[in-house]
Amino acid sequence: MAEENVNPMDLNGDGKVTLGEKVQYHVGKAGEKVEASVKKVYEGVKEDAKDALEDAKVLAGKAKVKGKEVYDKAADKAKDVYAKASDKAKDLYADAKEEIADAKEDLAEAAGKAKAKVGDLLKKDGKEA
Repeated sequence: MAEENVNPMDLNGDGKVTLGEKVQYHVGKAGEKVEASVKKVYEGVKEDAKDALEDAKVLAGKAKVKGKEVYDKAADKAKDVYAKASDKAKDLYADAKEEIADAKEDLAEAAGKAKAKVGDLLKKDGKEA
């Protein structure tokens, strides 16, 4: 048998190509093309995934830097707020000390006046203080 005139669709090699052999042949060829297409898509996806991973690494680095900037800014703001609150608390404490000192003086003065008034009343009644 001469192999030079062999039809590739003659799957059983009997020299006749049936409808079933044609269908099987074309299904096989379609399968090969699908497999090749899937392989191409897979390679493309694989390459895209590598690119996405690199992009993610770059973005993660940027996010880390930005996160540190935000953290530092928040920490500085917190320090400023704490310093202002601390200064305000010191001012309020100083004011309160002054108010307490004034109140003590006023109380001492009022006690002195009350003692003098009681003394005057006792003298008026003929009693000694």
